[in-house]
Amino acid sequence: MKHQREDDLALPERQARVWVRRLTSGTARTGDARALERWCRASEANRRAFTAAHRQWQAVRGAAELAGANDPELMALRTAPRPQARLAGAASRRRFLAGGVALASAAAVGVLVVHPPLALWPSLESLQADYTTGVGEQRKLALGDAVTVELSTRSSLSVRSDGGRPVGVDLIDGQVAVDIGAKAGPFTVFAAAGSVQAMDASFEVRHVAGGICVTCVDGLVQVAVAGKRVNLVAEQQVTYGQGILQPVRRVNAALLTAWRDGLLSFQRTALAQVVEEINRYRPGRVILLSRQLEGKPVSGQFYIRDLDKAITQIQRLFKLEVTSLPGGIVLLS
Repeated sequence: MKHQREDDLALPERQARVWVRRLTSGTARTGDARALERWCRASEANRRAFTAAHRQWQAVRGAAELAGANDPELMALRTAPRPQARLAGAASRRRFLAGGVALASAAAVGVLVVHPPLALWPSLESLQADYTTGVGEQRKLALGDAVTVELSTRSSLSVRSDGGRPVGVDLIDGQVAVDIGAKAGPFTVFAAAGSVQAMDASFEVRHVAGGICVTCVDGLVQVAVAGKRVNLVAEQQVTYGQGILQPVRRVNAALLTAWRDGLLSFQRTALAQVVEEINRYRPGRVILLSRQLEGKPVSGQFYIRDLDKAITQIQRLFKLEVTSLPGGIVLLS
C-alpha cells in the first residue's frame, strides 16, 4: 500500500482517516456514528473519501490478521488480558500486531488524533417526562378505565389530568399508540404546536423529520394546528409541522402498527428509510454508505428483538459488505 503523508492529502481524505480511527478505536458511541452520517451527507467528496479510507482499513485489517494467523504466541496475546508492564523485543512487535484492528489500521493510514464530536443528549423536556422508553423498549400505560397509551422505542411523554382524571398526554419525543374505549371521554395528544383529539378511536402519533405524523387506525380523529383542523378516519394519515398541515393520504395501518406486535413491516420501502427505522430500535448505529442504494425498495417483516438478522438479510439482498465496529456500529458498503 502506497504511503501518503497526511499533509499531502486533501481535507476530506484527512478527515475521513480521522473518522476511521475514531470508529475503530473501541470508544465510539452512537453520537459519533450519527455525526459521521451528517459529515458524509454534507458532500459527495466526504462520502467518497470515507468509503476509500474504510476500504483501505479493511485491507490493512485483513493483512494484520493474516500475518499472525499461524502464530500461537500472537493468538495467545490477542486473547489474554492486557498486562500492565511493557513488552520488549519480539513480544513487543507481536503485541503491536495483536493490539486490535484499531491500532493496526490507525498505524497503516497514519491518521491524526482529534477531539471526537459531541454525543447526542436527550432534551431537558425528555429528562423531565413522566414516562420514557429506551432503545428497543416498549411500554403500555393504562390511563383511566378505558384509555391505553403504548410508548414505542426512544419515546417520552407527560400526562395531563383534570380533577385527577387523565385527559391527555404531551408527546415530547418518539411515538405513541392510543386506544380509547367507548366509555372514555375525549382524550388529546399534544405534540409540537398541534393536538390530536378523539373519542372511541385508535390512533398513533409520531415525531418525524417533517414534524408530527398522525395515523388513524380506527374511529374518527381530529387534528388541529395553527387554527386549521382536519378529520381522519381509519387508514388515513396526515403530517404537520411549522404551522403547516399537509394533505391527508391513505396508508396501510396494519404495516405501520406492526411494532406493537414486536415487528417492523415494510412494503417497497426505501432502503435508507428501512435503515433509519432499524436504528430507532437497535442499540448502536447502522450506516448505509452507498448513496445509489438509498432508494432501493425493501419488503418484509423483521423481529424487533433480533434486528441483526434484518441487517444480514439486507446484506444478502443487495450484496453489501458489512463491517461491525465497537459500540454496535455497523457499516454497509
